[in-house]
Amino acid sequence: MKKILSILSVVAMVMVMTSCSNDEGGKGGDVTRSIKVINHIVNSKTSEVMPLTTSQIDYKINRDNMTLSLTIRAKLDGAKESTVEFKDLTMTENKGVYSFKASGSGVEDLRGKLDFNEGTLRLNYNIDGKYRVIATTPEVFSTKCATSCVYGEGKSFTSNATMYQYNIDTESLTAKMVVMDFVDQSAKRTLTNVKTLTAAKVTVTKDGYVIEAESLPTTTTYILNGKATTTTLYPIADLKATIDLENDKYDATFQLANISITAAGAINN
Repeated sequence: MKKILSILSVVAMVMVMTSCSNDEGGKGGDVTRSIKVINHIVNSKTSEVMPLTTSQIDYKINRDNMTLSLTIRAKLDGAKESTVEFKDLTMTENKGVYSFKASGSGVEDLRGKLDFNEGTLRLNYNIDGKYRVIATTPEVFSTKCATSCVYGEGKSFTSNATMYQYNIDTESLTAKMVVMDFVDQSAKRTLTNVKTLTAAKVTVTKDGYVIEAESLPTTTTYILNGKATTTTLYPIADLKATIDLENDKYDATFQLANISITAAGAINN
């Protein structure tokens, strides 16, 4: 499957199953989990971008009656972490994606999405009419992204199947990048994943993040004639990626070896 590597890494890094009466793909019963999120916070009155914070969110889904119990933790302006609980929220489900809404206890206009296909959680909400919070998993990604490639010899190629993932570190404000399912037409090979060995700089903006780097060495696994090979011959240079959480948009330009790449798509978590 196209997204299997990302799904496995997300599950391994950020999801801990505390109890579960049946597997994710089944119907019925309870599913209880805890997940780590990054909180992107903006002062709604002044547009000031607040420092990123991380927190754990606990949730319990009852698939028999399609309800959700949710515990949100957040820290604002250096204050002590506060906890807000919602119980028995009604959910709607569409192809493994659960959506829900809530308000109360100072949390306003909460809109959430649990995606069992990707193993991710997304929350948008306001606090006390002053702060706008968007909480996502630390791995932010765009799947099936429109990708335009121009080779050094002048040839061009477009694809709608490439995936881009950025693993954000809130302490260092850096991110490592992963490119998946990229077809190198010139070499007639599929790059199953390109992973940067060093991290790019992350700038927090009002709408999300800008990620930049002049040069990033990589390790790349590609498939040629049915055989998997690992190489360092696909370095990334001149990266500038914009992640717009407010509008769920992603765009990037960078050099992959001798290939000039422009990508645009939606944020999927």
